[in-house]
Amino acid sequence: MRQKPGQSLIELIVALGMMSLLLVALLALVSLSVRNSRLAKNNNQALALAQSGVELMRAMRDFSFSGLSGSARIDAYDLPQNWQVEDGLSVDCDSDSYQINGVFSRCVTISSSLEAIDTVNVTVTVNWQEGGQVKTNQQISRLTRWER
Repeated sequence: MRQKPGQSLIELIVALGMMSLLLVALLALVSLSVRNSRLAKNNNQALALAQSGVELMRAMRDFSFSGLSGSARIDAYDLPQNWQVEDGLSVDCDSDSYQINGVFSRCVTISSSLEAIDTVNVTVTVNWQEGGQVKTNQQISRLTRWER
């Protein structure tokens, strides 16, 4: 059976078109996978920073519960990466200034509990930019004066 002239050229163009569509779909899938991987990594880091922030507030409670409960207010405090209990809570949190790893900001809000006298509510919030959006991870804990 003889082929018509130009038939193999058409087959080649169709095959190249199908391969290019397949390559574009594959690249889109890889791009989505990389973005989701980066989001998961940042979310895990933010969770670890928020949990360590709660642990820092537990250490502050153990150091001085009256200092912790005396810090209760509506505004949030800045909780940078190298914060120590002896530093106390004094700097207001500015969510636009990223101090931790150049990506994350960590703030703590301390409020008095209405249910119990020797109890404070601690909320640690970690913010970061991801694809033009501000992402947030928050840990909430209730701390009590356990020593009397």
